[in-house]
Amino acid sequence: MEHFKNFDVNRMSIEQLVSLAAYGRQLRDEYEHLQLEEPDWVDVQLKALRREIASKNADHLEALLREKKSRLEALKTPGEKRATIEKEIVGLQKQLAKV
Repeated sequence: MEHFKNFDVNRMSIEQLVSLAAYGRQLRDEYEHLQLEEPDWVDVQLKALRREIASKNADHLEALLREKKSRLEALKTPGEKRATIEKEIVGLQKQLAKV
């Protein structure tokens, strides 16, 4: 329980955070089952865990997306790369014309 009350998100993997969140939900369920008032810190910790899990998951998905885009870019032919750059140049020129 002390680990749940005093966890450090910077030192924990997403798997550890999920495990701790599962423990918190069990703790909440047990308070409810015993018809006891749940301490405020249980809700606070569960919300913090959920936010951190969502944040770490988003970071992981963004890293995967960057990797896939990089791999896709590496598969492009020189002509495809040239066409992409030309489109980017046209877009930048349009933005500069508005400034």
